[in-house]
Amino acid sequence: MDPVTWRFPQPETFTLDNGLRVLLADMPGRHVATAALSIGLPTTAVERPETEGVVAAYAALLNADAPHHRDGTVGALALAGGMVTTRCGHRGPIVMGDCPAAELPRLFEAMAATVHPFTPTARSFEALRRQVVAERAMESDDPIALGNKLIHESVLAPGSRYGRPLGGTETAWRALTLDDVTAVVPGAARMTLIVAGDLAGTGAADAAAKAFAHVPTGDDLPLADVPPLPADRPGRAHRPGRGGPQTRLVLGCFAVDRLDPRWPSARVAGELLGGGPDSLLNRELRGRMGASYGIEARFMPFFSGGVFVVSGFVDAARAPAAAEAITRVLTRFREGDVDHGLVTRVRDRMLAAAPELYESTLAVTQQYAELLSCGIDPPAYVDRHLGLMGALDAGRVTADFASLVDPALLHTVAVGRFETG
Repeated sequence: MDPVTWRFPQPETFTLDNGLRVLLADMPGRHVATAALSIGLPTTAVERPETEGVVAAYAALLNADAPHHRDGTVGALALAGGMVTTRCGHRGPIVMGDCPAAELPRLFEAMAATVHPFTPTARSFEALRRQVVAERAMESDDPIALGNKLIHESVLAPGSRYGRPLGGTETAWRALTLDDVTAVVPGAARMTLIVAGDLAGTGAADAAAKAFAHVPTGDDLPLADVPPLPADRPGRAHRPGRGGPQTRLVLGCFAVDRLDPRWPSARVAGELLGGGPDSLLNRELRGRMGASYGIEARFMPFFSGGVFVVSGFVDAARAPAAAEAITRVLTRFREGDVDHGLVTRVRDRMLAAAPELYESTLAVTQQYAELLSCGIDPPAYVDRHLGLMGALDAGRVTADFASLVDPALLHTVAVGRFETG
C-alpha cells in the first residue's frame, strides 16, 4: 500500500433503539473478523479508594462466570472457529471476540450473552481474589513491575488513580467484596460495538441489532474521567531488589495525551530515542558503553495527560553512570544536536509502517475502541495524525520535545544496586 494514499478504514455507523452504538468497518479480504464491545465504566469515576480494582474484577469475572449463563452460545462459537475474551482499561471493560466473518451472528450472540444477564459468583470471585493478592504480593520480586509502579507513583501527584495499578492494590483486594463487584455491574452503561473484517454478505448490521436488542445500554455520554496531575517536584526512589548483576532503571516525567498538538512529535522522538537497537539511547548505552542489553523510550498517553518513560536493565555496577548517560543523550537531543537525516528516516519509517500496522482487523478494532473511549473520532484522527507526522522536520521534533521533557527534572527509579560512590 502507498502510505500517501492509504486511509484508515472508514466505518458505517448507526445506533440501535436501545442506545448501543455500532461501527462496522468493512475490510475486504480479511475473512477473520474482530469485534470489540466497549463498556463505559471509567475507573477514575466509578471506583472509590477502598474499591480500587473493582472494574477490573468485573471484567475478569465476565470471562470466568459468563460461560454459565451463555446457553451454549460460546461453545457453538468455538466450534465455528471463534472465541470471546475480556480485558480492562481505565475507561472500562472491553469484551473482545473474533471468528470467521461468516460466523459474525454467532459471535454477536456470544458477546451479548457474556454481558447480559450476568451475575458474578462467590466461587469465581474468591478464586480471582486469591490470584490477584498473590500477584500483588510478588510484585516486589519483579523489577519491571515494581519499576513501573514506582515511576507512576513518583511522576503523578499523590492520590491519582493513574498512579496505582489498574487492577487494584493488594490492600484493596484484601478488603474487596463480591457485593462491591455486583454494585458496579452496569445496568445501562454506554456501550459501543466495533466490528472489522470482510463484511460483504454477512448481514452484520441486522445480526448486531438482533443479538443486542435485549441488552440494556445507555445513550448518555460516558462518565467523565478524572485527569491526573503531575507531582510537585522530581522524585528519587531506590529499591535494593534481590541483588544480581543488573539494575532496572526507569526515568520519567509527566507528559501529554493524544489531543496535544505535540503528540506526533512525541511519537517520533520516542522512536528515535529508544525505539530499537539503533536508537540514540541504545547507541550510547548498548553500543558505546556496553552497559545495557536494551533501553526503551516512549510517551504513554492516558485519557488526559500522560507520561514519558525511559526504561531498561543496566549493568548494576554502572547504574549511576547509565542514568547520567541517559540524561546526557536526552539533553543533546533536546538542544537539537541530532542528525536531521536520521529524524527524517525514522519519521518516514513510521509512516510507511502504518498501512501494515493496520492490516489486521484486531489492530483496527483495538484502535477504534481506544480512541472512541477518549472521545476521539478514529478515522479522522488517525489520518490527520499521520498527515501531521509527515509534515514534521528535525527542528520541530526537537523543539516540541524540549517543551515536553527537561532531563534535569526527570524522576528516577532504580530497582537493584545503585551505588553513587
